Amino acid sequence: MEFSAGVLDEAGANSRFDRMLAAAEDVPFAKRPVIERHSGLVVGYVGVGWMDFEGARRLEFGYRFVPEARGLGYATEGGAALLALAEEVFAGELLATIDPTNIASKRVAAKLGFEFWKIAEVNGFVDEVHRRHVGARALPPDSPTAQ
Repeated sequence: MEFSAGVLDEAGANSRFDRMLAAAEDVPFAKRPVIERHSGLVVGYVGVGWMDFEGARRLEFGYRFVPEARGLGYATEGGAALLALAEEVFAGELLATIDPTNIASKRVAAKLGFEFWKIAEVNGFVDEVHRRHVGARALPPDSPTAQ
């Protein structure tokens, strides 16, 4: 949690996990654990979650990894897999909010097709907001999942 409010206590971590589980019930590309194949350890997560931004409920792409798993391509690989699913089942805009000093996350976002949109206050922090449009290739336009 290097570029956020810091490490969560147990109650905060459980609350975050509960929100992730709730999002996964209605969003197939919600945040998922990343399990390192050679060790079998959960080293982080990647996907989308709900956020309030500028008075609207929006989907925000993000990830977190333990320090030992950073810089190994897991964010890009996991993000690409979940965004490919998003392309199939969702039509709309995804946001990525990034601390302006987090150069690595800006690179990941660019690799995943996010483009810089603007600087904005997000949860009390001044962040760069990047966005990416996805389109449901497998759904008819009037599908309830397509937005």
